[in-house]
Amino acid sequence: MTPLRPYDLRCEHLATARGLNTPAPRLSWALEGEGRDRRQTAYRIIVRDRVGERFWDSGVVASGDSQLVPYGGPALPADAELSWTVTVWDEAGQASSPSAPAVIFTGLGAEDWRAQWIARYFVLPAGREVPADNPYDNRWQARPADYLRRDFRAEDVPVRATLYVTALGLYEVWLNGRRVGADVMAPGWTDYHTRVEYQVHDVTDLVHGGDNVLGAILGEGWYSGRVGHNQRRAGNHYGGRPALFCQLHLHFADGRTEIVASDGDWQTRQGPICYSDFLMGEMYDARLELAGWSERPGPLLGWQPVEAFMPDPQAPQLDAARVQPAREVASLPGQFSHHARNGAAIFDLGQNIAGYVELTVSAPADARFTLRHAEMLDGERELYVANLRHAVATDIFIAAGTGEETFKPRFTFHGFRYVELALPDGIGAEDVGLTGIAIQTDTPVTGTIETGHAMVNQLLSNIFWSQRDNFLAVPTDCPQRDERYGWTADAQVFWKTAGYFMDVSAFLTKWMLDIEDGQSPDGAFPDVAPTKPLNPYRLTAQPGAPGWGDAPIIMGWQHWLRYGDRGLLERYWPAFERWMAHIGEANPDFVRHNAVYNNYGDWLSVGAASDRTLVATAYWYHVSDLMAEMARVLGRPADAARYRETAGNIAAAFRNSFLLPDGRLLGDTQTAYLLALDFGIIDDPAQAAAAQRLVELITQADGHLQTGFLGVRHLCPVLSAIGRDDLAMDLLLKDTYPSWGFSIRHGATTIWERWDGWTPEKGFQSASMNSFNHYAYGAVGEWIWSRIAGIDASPEGPGYAVIRLAPLFDPRLSPLSAQYQTTRGTVASDWRFEGDEVVWTIIVPPNSKGSLRLPAGWRCPDHAAASWQVGSGQWTYRLVPA
Repeated sequence: MTPLRPYDLRCEHLATARGLNTPAPRLSWALEGEGRDRRQTAYRIIVRDRVGERFWDSGVVASGDSQLVPYGGPALPADAELSWTVTVWDEAGQASSPSAPAVIFTGLGAEDWRAQWIARYFVLPAGREVPADNPYDNRWQARPADYLRRDFRAEDVPVRATLYVTALGLYEVWLNGRRVGADVMAPGWTDYHTRVEYQVHDVTDLVHGGDNVLGAILGEGWYSGRVGHNQRRAGNHYGGRPALFCQLHLHFADGRTEIVASDGDWQTRQGPICYSDFLMGEMYDARLELAGWSERPGPLLGWQPVEAFMPDPQAPQLDAARVQPAREVASLPGQFSHHARNGAAIFDLGQNIAGYVELTVSAPADARFTLRHAEMLDGERELYVANLRHAVATDIFIAAGTGEETFKPRFTFHGFRYVELALPDGIGAEDVGLTGIAIQTDTPVTGTIETGHAMVNQLLSNIFWSQRDNFLAVPTDCPQRDERYGWTADAQVFWKTAGYFMDVSAFLTKWMLDIEDGQSPDGAFPDVAPTKPLNPYRLTAQPGAPGWGDAPIIMGWQHWLRYGDRGLLERYWPAFERWMAHIGEANPDFVRHNAVYNNYGDWLSVGAASDRTLVATAYWYHVSDLMAEMARVLGRPADAARYRETAGNIAAAFRNSFLLPDGRLLGDTQTAYLLALDFGIIDDPAQAAAAQRLVELITQADGHLQTGFLGVRHLCPVLSAIGRDDLAMDLLLKDTYPSWGFSIRHGATTIWERWDGWTPEKGFQSASMNSFNHYAYGAVGEWIWSRIAGIDASPEGPGYAVIRLAPLFDPRLSPLSAQYQTTRGTVASDWRFEGDEVVWTIIVPPNSKGSLRLPAGWRCPDHAAASWQVGSGQWTYRLVPA
């Protein structure tokens, strides 16, 4: 038998750690190998420096652990580039070949920074000296981008050059005329008054001996540009001008290190980006391009000194990036569709995306191209832009007349499928190239699933794209209108689904810190994170509503189940406790009347509204139950007992307050019964009555759902739990209103915010809240993955040490194929009908076990019981009706 093979090496959840925030980073790897019952029995980690010298050797460690193994060597130096490999031994004592090396950039400590924050000298927030009729004037007072540069001399060619860079706002860095890296919207979004994350780039190949030029372009982004829906305070949430902070470290063969830092020696001016704003769009005038600005040493005309300054209210903490950068992840060619009434050409990407357009044209100087973006067309095939609210979502390109020219925005993005392109005279739609570029935080794709049902496959695609379009720096609600907040409830109901499609371990590691940064002194978690734009007039963040403020605890538990990351639970346990104390002190009778703030309830449900106090109290019970489980994991038995007691008191108060004498729950809604059943708040006989009433309510709705954001996640899982897989499957496959299939039947390529975002009878819903790219209702994805494909994590072996494999078979979905890359290795579940029988094949990765369970009505001739356990490897079963 061949040895095991370690692969997919990670440091703190990242394939390449570009800077560390801990002296003992944790290392992980996945395993693959032929045969069954394969397992690791030992490992050896070797860390080397850039030239291959051994820095640390763990020696052979007898252990099956491959997840989040702490580094145990000497203190890691700052400003170093290291690589590490792992060799593993299997159950027979065979050693693998060393893995492919993974790189770690150690980054800088607080004491290593010499840079200063630099910016164009302060003028009006619009960035203009005096309002004037020039290319930088615009009715939104959006700032032009600032270009910064400085030249430096390297007497020798460095053996290593590393750039450490961040910004208040957005940046793009250039070195000797070449773009550094492929990041977009860097450095991402944090509470800039508290912390910013810096990025690390190896630029050794870009530096040469002699004169060099380091340059940067700064945009407003989340820092000073428009974000959110508060038009009384549309921008400047953190400051009035973007700023740069960077250090270039040059290491030479003789051991010297020279540092080129941002300081008062830099120069600045404005250039072709006349303005760039998330909501307004970007205007680029190619006639104003600055030839040689990032590659020509020496003084250039029109450049002025920067100002080195201290940001208000204080300099933010500098952290290494905890998450993958945002990048361009897909290109979709735009197809000409038709001409609008105004004569502009309308192009269709065929997919709703978040990103921008790359436009290629050959046009005379002064030719103007205007691009407007929309998710939908109206009944007259014009762009539907009313739902953008105050977002203008318009980009403008003015040609320089130098032949073929390409325009692609740098510091804005839009949510769109359709593009209206206004063309100058003499140029037709056939004369331009138009490509949609999708961007996202580059969380690795981990799951692929395909069924034999076209609508379900489209639903899975819609869920995936809504996640892709909204996972940009933080998990936003929507990418198109004037909002784009990191709403916490939207994320928590979707988080289990999100983890199937993409690796969100690093993403949550970073965002959980944003949430904690927004926690109020009295313990209240926020509604959104980062918090500032939601309510800029509060001195503290807008406190979280039930289901919203509870989100960190729920996502923390999901993170533990999926990734086995005990460290995250330990890190945020004090913050979780402060939130629980905040609720408990306000509600001594164990009914959650108080400290509910903007109590949204089951947001955007259809039909009767659920009682908001019932929903709030149910969530309080749920997070109390999870806190007890976390306390058990963390070895805190007294805390576990305390939260068990709290949960018991809440359950008793829930029954007394909301369980009516006739056995129904107050409000009598689908969501009320779903939460009570899924959270386990009620026992038999009330539980059986609630299950029966839930089925009755669905039947009375002609077999349709009537849930909102909070209820939708529980719908199909609860129906399966009460033995009504048939009803859950029928709900999944419906295409009449309201249902997932209804939007798909009407052309949806992403998940809609509202079940009734558009209907044939009423047209578009209220433009004040009608996004066509919201992932919350995509939470049904977790049921498709965990129950139809049958792949799920287990608290008996978190991090997929034990894998629950319990599929549901339905000939309408045959054949089904699902593969999921866990941090331990690949798990797969494929099934297909052959006549009345089902052939089910599974793959369990090494170091994991599979806990199999057949659905009711099926049996395996090779196993007397309906459930059994297997080791790693590939297993195939022929199943017959029971």
